[in-house]
Amino acid sequence: MRELTTKEFNDLYKRNFREYFDKPLKKDGFYKKGTINFYRINKLGMIETLNFQKHREELNVNCAILPIYCGATKESITIGLRLGKFMNTRYTYWWDIKDDESMEKNMQEMLNVIQTDLYNWFNKMDNEKEILKYISISYQTIINRYITQAASMAKFKRYDEILQYVEKVKKEYMESWSEEERQKKEWLKKVLDEALLLERKLKEGKENIDQYIIEREKQSLIELGLEKLIK
Repeated sequence: MRELTTKEFNDLYKRNFREYFDKPLKKDGFYKKGTINFYRINKLGMIETLNFQKHREELNVNCAILPIYCGATKESITIGLRLGKFMNTRYTYWWDIKDDESMEKNMQEMLNVIQTDLYNWFNKMDNEKEILKYISISYQTIINRYITQAASMAKFKRYDEILQYVEKVKKEYMESWSEEERQKKEWLKKVLDEALLLERKLKEGKENIDQYIIEREKQSLIELGLEKLIK
């Protein structure tokens, strides 16, 4: 079999991608943004996202749940995994897409894994207890974990548990980052600002913090270019 030209490969890839991913994922409630990203809102109001990653003649999918109620970590893929994880191999699994035959076979297999194993994982994670458990062990940057936990307590109306994480953010900010880092790292300033805002909203009353979370979720969707998902 002769080797495909770059144009032939790209044309085949686009055609098969439309057939095996665009159409079925749209039927499953996903909104496509750009050429490789799909989004939908789960029952908790969080975003389930699929990011298709092509490397030469192989394909994988980065799958995540975005905590859009937390401005500082709304784009984090820490609550997530790669689709190849469901193949139970020792090393990261990628699907071969070197020609039309392998594309059809493996894209169909990928779709099956998405609609079974991944959807089962999404359904499992569409649960307050599971999300809080996952967040508590996930973020490599500890201050990001704390701010996400603080916002999560607000999201799930655990008002009495918000301040403990706000205090952890403030302590981590002062003790684990130098003055120079605190001055230079804009993302770090935003984390502290969000913690202080949560603290202020809580003092204003439960209704205020509930309204803040609603507005934060809408603003996150706008910032992510996902206005079409606003209900």
